[in-house]
Formats: sequence, structure tokens, C-alpha cells
Amino acid sequence: MAHFEVTVRLSDVNESDGPAARQAIEERLRAAGFSRWQIVAVGLQGATHKNTSQRRTNRRREMGPDISRAGGGLLVAAVVAWTLWFLWLLAG
Repeated sequence: MAHFEVTVRLSDVNESDGPAARQAIEERLRAAGFSRWQIVAVGLQGATHKNTSQRRTNRRREMGPDISRAGGGLLVAAVVAWTLWFLWLLAG
């Protein structure tokens, strides 16, 4: 069975401050029966949001290093090394 990641924006949270809002949402998610979830950000409705790249950077820090990006860099380095070796053999 496929697993999906869903982004949901809730606007009916009426609490006095950010930590209280986070706690209220956590209680509602538990009561709804969700077993795996993560609250990424809590902010005032209508307030300007951080840019998308900043949110991705923060999320990447929370989730740890991105293995696929590290593997991609290693692949590029291997291709460059092979190309240089091949050109060196042709020249020699």
C-alpha cells in the first residue's frame, strides 16, 4: 500500500499563543486516531510566511541529512572522475 505525505492548513484554532495552539492541534490529531504526524510550523493567520526555501531548510534540519542528495553528489563525482580518466587514456 502506498504512503502519502499531506499538508493541511488549519484556520479554526483559537488559542492565546503558539505553544497553546500546538498543544490543541496535537490533542485533536491524537483524538482523531492519527498515529504518525509532525507539526512543522504554527503561525498567525494572515501573517506573512517564511519563504519556501527557509521552511525546507528547517525541515531538513529536523529530519536529518538527506541520503538521496548525498548519493547524487557522489554519483556526479564518480562520473567526472571516470571522464577525466577516460580522456587521460585517450591522450596518452
